[in-house]
Amino acid sequence: MPSFDKREFGENIRKFRRIKGLSQENLAMVLNKTSATIARYENGEITPNAEQIHLICNELGIYEYELFNSTKKITNIENSINPFNTDMLYLYYIAYYPKSQKYDKGKFRLKLIQKPDLCKVNFMDYKKDFIYLTGYLQADNHIAVFVFENYKENNLRFELSHIIVNIARGTNKLMLGTFHCTNGQYIPSIRKCIVSKKDIEFTDELLEKLKITDIEKENLNKTDILYLDITDTYNFENE
Repeated sequence: MPSFDKREFGENIRKFRRIKGLSQENLAMVLNKTSATIARYENGEITPNAEQIHLICNELGIYEYELFNSTKKITNIENSINPFNTDMLYLYYIAYYPKSQKYDKGKFRLKLIQKPDLCKVNFMDYKKDFIYLTGYLQADNHIAVFVFENYKENNLRFELSHIIVNIARGTNKLMLGTFHCTNGQYIPSIRKCIVSKKDIEFTDELLEKLKITDIEKENLNKTDILYLDITDTYNFENE
């Protein structure tokens, strides 16, 4: 079992503090401590408690695990960079609206925040700066995977969702993917989605592209497994 390295932990606090552009005095004010105490944290002389670690991470905009030397950390920078070269994406899928009890067009934003060792993602309302879920992005030359979990301030229901997007043919066109999530009764679902770097209109034509095809239904009947085809690339005149 690996031992806890207080010096490395402190160095991580210093690293992320400097990236955020904060002084030791700034961080000390958040914790109601002295700058000398922050210096002792960063030098590995003492270790903050769980509540202080939570406050530090909130102020630095990082996850708690980013401060620890753990094999569970996402450290493969090649797999965690942002392949879209933008900090905002637009997500389109067939959403369920509880008030009307209908399925209709759902349009949201994905805000990408590049960190030193991963790319964070906020699942946001299209019009308001309201965050529904938060998570991270991993990608290679073929697919991009967005993994989301509860956003603590706004969502009391446990949720773990992910989006898989085909980027094999580039990221400048509309990208087809699948959205895996649960509803209010914790019933899992899978649906097609489209991700775009441009804010485009959610047309009826786009809505048709998000419906399950007859071939996909036929394959489901044969295998009892739903395989959604996300290999196509859509070109529209308004791209």
